[in-house]
Amino acid sequence: MSPLARASTASFRAARTPKLARGFGLHHLKEHTAHHNMPFTYDNRRKFATRYAVSAVTLFSVPFIAAGYQLRKSSGAV
Repeated sequence: MSPLARASTASFRAARTPKLARGFGLHHLKEHTAHHNMPFTYDNRRKFATRYAVSAVTLFSVPFIAAGYQLRKSSGAV
């Protein structure tokens, strides 16, 4: 069987299956009710605050670290 024919039968089979059986993202089984539309939970506030602070500090400091590295690298080359 040619690769084109094999691909067309696979895509035809995927198109025939219902969306719930295939799944379509992070929330394919979770209802979207009021205030439950985030892809993560923040029920434990301390854990959420710690993760948020670590990621914010890391993401904020990356440009400064890169700039310092570039400045040090350029000053060393003569």
